[in-house]
Amino acid sequence: MLKDVPHRQWVFSIPKRLRIYFLFDRKILAKLSICAWNVIKKYLQSSMDDNDAVPGASIAVQTYGDFLNFNPHLHAIVSDGCFSKNGDFHMAPGFMLEDLEEIFQYEVLKMLKKESKITDALIENILSWRHSGFHVYIGGRIFSDDKAGLGNLARYIIRACFSQERMVYIPMENSDDGIAKVVYTSKDRKVRKVFTALDWLARLVTHIPGRYEQTVRYYGHYSNKSRGLRKKPIQTILFRLLFQMICLPKNPGKTGPD
Repeated sequence: MLKDVPHRQWVFSIPKRLRIYFLFDRKILAKLSICAWNVIKKYLQSSMDDNDAVPGASIAVQTYGDFLNFNPHLHAIVSDGCFSKNGDFHMAPGFMLEDLEEIFQYEVLKMLKKESKITDALIENILSWRHSGFHVYIGGRIFSDDKAGLGNLARYIIRACFSQERMVYIPMENSDDGIAKVVYTSKDRKVRKVFTALDWLARLVTHIPGRYEQTVRYYGHYSNKSRGLRKKPIQTILFRLLFQMICLPKNPGKTGPD
């Protein structure tokens, strides 16, 4: 899937004020992914001389924070540049994160308004905040020969919403108040929280994808359409060769017996 070019991790997050809309309408998580892709595509294309060149991206939706709180955000593996139509790769220059966050904020607010989730009044209120709550993170460059680094990143962006290693279940018969509990430790091992078993399950089910819901999408040079178009010429050649082998006579100039 990933070409032998450098990649980076991108992370997109939104303010707490907007998260509730995604909790009660998971369909717009797909549109949040498109918002991130628009930022990636516009920003990387802006540094290219070739207007038809596009980056490649794999974007994963995650809805959970450290303690299973609902926190929709996006992790992406993005080519560190753009691909021309002929397959040539062009490296990207440096990044201005403040510009990216402003573009992402614009894309998300525009999408939520179009979906009738927010009003102009709420948009004006958010724009007046000193810190918008929109964040874009770009990790260091991972070169194509760093297979372990790319593999670790790929596993990280599709990881489960909790770690069994950091979870301790206390059954009701072992609990002081007779209520089953779950003790969960934060990723940095510095914080530990106690939940009733039912509260833990209630948090957990909010992160179960709906039927047919995709959590990972591919865009640009890595999209299904783009990959299909690149395979089409090869498939056409193979089909013609197969047709010639099966349907055409081996000695077309020979019309009868000797």
